Amino acid sequence: MTSPNLRVAILQNFILEETGGRPMIDRITQLIRQSKPDAEIDVCAAIQGDALPDPETKDLIILTGGPFNLLKNETPQWVADTLEYLRRVTEHRSKPKILGICWGQQAVALALGGSLDRSDRGHCVGVEDITLTPEGTTFFNATSLTIHKNHEIVVTDVGPHLSPLAFNNEVLVSKDGQVLTFQGHPEMNSTLSRLFVASDNPAAVGAGLDSNLRPINSPHDGEMIFERIIKWASHEMS
Repeated sequence: MTSPNLRVAILQNFILEETGGRPMIDRITQLIRQSKPDAEIDVCAAIQGDALPDPETKDLIILTGGPFNLLKNETPQWVADTLEYLRRVTEHRSKPKILGICWGQQAVALALGGSLDRSDRGHCVGVEDITLTPEGTTFFNATSLTIHKNHEIVVTDVGPHLSPLAFNNEVLVSKDGQVLTFQGHPEMNSTLSRLFVASDNPAAVGAGLDSNLRPINSPHDGEMIFERIIKWASHEMS
């Protein structure tokens, strides 16, 4: 029997015990439950030897951020398995929905025929306004999103299966609507972001590094974005 609750698998692409690992999983879980209190949430970590989930048993698969550099020539087995899993799950399927966050976006793009490179802005850390395309405006019912950033690799070519919902490939969606990805971190807030930076002063991080980046304690749209994500995953978009 199909569960009436949203069935979610979080693919954890970092070592849980490293700095910020458990708080990251806790935050994603919290944001899911804000919209779907009864969601069934499993965490799978291929990086730590877990098997990837059976897609037939999930409504939403979330690929988290992670530290592995996808530009490296040598790919660990868990990364190769994750990329192949993405190809398999997105082939001739309408479900489950797949959400990619930061590293997750990069992995999805790479798996589906896109290309990556280092950002010409260097390592971007802070809060940033991203401008949506007309399609993105319709999807989010907004013209821009304010989102946490922490990355130095970007998608340079979206490939044949993805389309941008924001300029500079900041948000991507598959042409069949199954996949949604963000280069930024809709799950982050200042408390979580602070765990991933060297400074103890959140007002200093982001300031002065790039004219478009604001400090990590700046207001952001993360909770609104995640609410929209869950509506999309639940087929409740209006």
